[in-house]
Amino acid sequence: MKKFTSKDIVFLAILSVALLLISSLIMPVVMFTQITALRQLFAAPIFAIFSVIAIRKVPKIGTLTIVGIFSGAVLAFMSIIMLINNVIGALIVELLVLIFFRNYEKKSAVIFAAALYTPITLPLSLASQVVMKGENLNDLLGSPLQMYGLPIAVIVLSIIGAFLGVKIANELQRTGKL
Repeated sequence: MKKFTSKDIVFLAILSVALLLISSLIMPVVMFTQITALRQLFAAPIFAIFSVIAIRKVPKIGTLTIVGIFSGAVLAFMSIIMLINNVIGALIVELLVLIFFRNYEKKSAVIFAAALYTPITLPLSLASQVVMKGENLNDLLGSPLQMYGLPIAVIVLSIIGAFLGVKIANELQRTGKL
């Protein structure tokens, strides 16, 4: 397994800050909502784009987890659940990448990881809210639209974000910025 260099860690830290800055633009829209999956719906394309850029620049297993730790550490000031979701979600996704692809060498592995990262946080978020806040799962799931429609929309937006991330990463690489 490849080791991370200081340069890798610094890049991922800076990228995590940029991710949080861009995603903070949507926070006022979803900050006070109690609708499960609405936060992920708005965050999905942003997290997917930045995940692709991170993995393309540092194509090592653990990259997504480091981004999850950096971004989650800041988000923990708002809610510890966000840190838990980011880190556990990243770990699960990278474990799946190891199982199915072994590494990030294939473009499909990068897209898979970026597209799956935000959707995998949905069940984690539900479980965290039930366990840590004592909320009722049926109340969290809400209406059929909320239970099925929002998660499907999160998956679709995450996939779109992953493909956009590939286009952006290709352009950055073509210009020598990545």
